[in-house]
Amino acid sequence: MSPTSADEDPSGGPLSPSSHEDKIVLVTGINGYIASHIGLQLLQKGYTVRGTSRSASAKEHLLAGVFQGFESQYQHYEVKDITAPSAFDEAVKGVYGIIHTASPVDFTLKTVDEFFGPAVGGNLSILESAKSHAGPQLKAFVVTSSVAAIVDKWKQPPDHAYSEADWNTTGESVARETFSAPVAYGASKTAAERAVWEWTQRNEPSFAVAAVNPAVVTGPPVSWPATPDKLNETLMPIWKIWSGDKTLPPQIGGAGYIDVRDVARMHVWALEHPDRSNGQRYMLVNGKAPPQAAADLLRDKFPDRDIVVGTPGQGYAPDYWFLEGEPSLVASKAYEALGVQRFMSYDQSILDTVEAFEKQWPGYAKNLKQI
Repeated sequence: MSPTSADEDPSGGPLSPSSHEDKIVLVTGINGYIASHIGLQLLQKGYTVRGTSRSASAKEHLLAGVFQGFESQYQHYEVKDITAPSAFDEAVKGVYGIIHTASPVDFTLKTVDEFFGPAVGGNLSILESAKSHAGPQLKAFVVTSSVAAIVDKWKQPPDHAYSEADWNTTGESVARETFSAPVAYGASKTAAERAVWEWTQRNEPSFAVAAVNPAVVTGPPVSWPATPDKLNETLMPIWKIWSGDKTLPPQIGGAGYIDVRDVARMHVWALEHPDRSNGQRYMLVNGKAPPQAAADLLRDKFPDRDIVVGTPGQGYAPDYWFLEGEPSLVASKAYEALGVQRFMSYDQSILDTVEAFEKQWPGYAKNLKQI
């Protein structure tokens, strides 16, 4: 397929799916939670999607599942080590856009440098490949970062209103002094995104570069692990609450949330609007909802299930917005870009998630109350 540089209908209207047939978009870590949603949205828009994963078996898993019916639009490349020099040289050739989501999340790591290596190295590896091997038709590079690269609770006042201008500048020194996996993870997201912007400044690439910084991502997966115990770090707490664990899972970060479908939409928008997204960060968060909020919601909606009680109502507002006197993260840039006032509600995100759990694993959650 020969890529085309046109990304708008000449009349100024929206593109029809057929307009995208010759455009290849590379999505790294395609079998991941966010990436599989991005891939699906791109396929539905008519793009050709080229996915990468560490194992070739991901291709069959995706084509037998979420990408079924899109076989003619899907290509797959195996990239075993995203930090290796030239790892993406073949995968980037001829692509119209790159959405780089691949960055391992492993909270069993024991040192700051173990977090930094793949996060920073993967970003630099793919940027070098894009510069040298993609070709002149490459229009946009979008990297998945995190609000963990924005929020600096050690430096900012307790009620700070965060924006894309903020950076987590303290996390690395804190993690190096007293190691904590979550703090090291946040610091690695800062280092990885900083590396992207520093590389961009040095190299002045011909393609646009943008970052998407989501909070804790909720919502139903479209690509599933074999069993619930293989769910990712942000869905596992919802599964534990839904399936009847007797203790509330710990809160992740500041408990900001965003639905995965909105995260995917933001990535696709940044890809499709390189003139507007170039050089920009987009914070993606829709309010605050700790695990207690999920427990309260699911107890209310499913009185026939034994759901952990905790301390009802604690730590969040009824509308899941930010509490007075606490940090806030308002996604004004993302709202404007996507033309919305708010993103998908927490209630809908969580209820859609547990509905998907039951469809995928009927009967696995055995906490129905005995009548």
